[in-house]
Amino acid sequence: MEKTKPVYSQKETVKAVEKVLNKLLKSQEQGDVETFANCFLHDASVVHIGTDIDEYFTSWREYFHWLDDVLLSRKGHEINAKNTRIRVSRDGQTAWYSQLIDTCYETKDEITRIEGFRHTGVLINSNEGWKIVQSHVSAPLNTNI
Repeated sequence: MEKTKPVYSQKETVKAVEKVLNKLLKSQEQGDVETFANCFLHDASVVHIGTDIDEYFTSWREYFHWLDDVLLSRKGHEINAKNTRIRVSRDGQTAWYSQLIDTCYETKDEITRIEGFRHTGVLINSNEGWKIVQSHVSAPLNTNI
């Protein structure tokens, strides 16, 4: 028997999406690959764009193979989200978000502290609940150079 999608009100949808985003960030802090992975839809429609030129993934499989080492390398780094904005489509089946994140991250074997990381994405209301299908992170450009 096929699962049916849960039906949410606008307010419940925002709360459900906030819960996914909070779970996503907390799992990154803890290096919890399974919980992190559970925030995403696991099919070929997933797109993730990271901060480095080579961090462009156009399926869950590609992204997941890359992410295991990355999450473990970030374990223990505090992540704080602020200015989170969530919008919901009229039919209640799609939501998109933007937020600023303060965190440390490691890329190319260097640890960097960045405030105001931009994190955006899209979630859909799937049979398993709200799942991320598109995400993008970018680092702010320092114009005081």
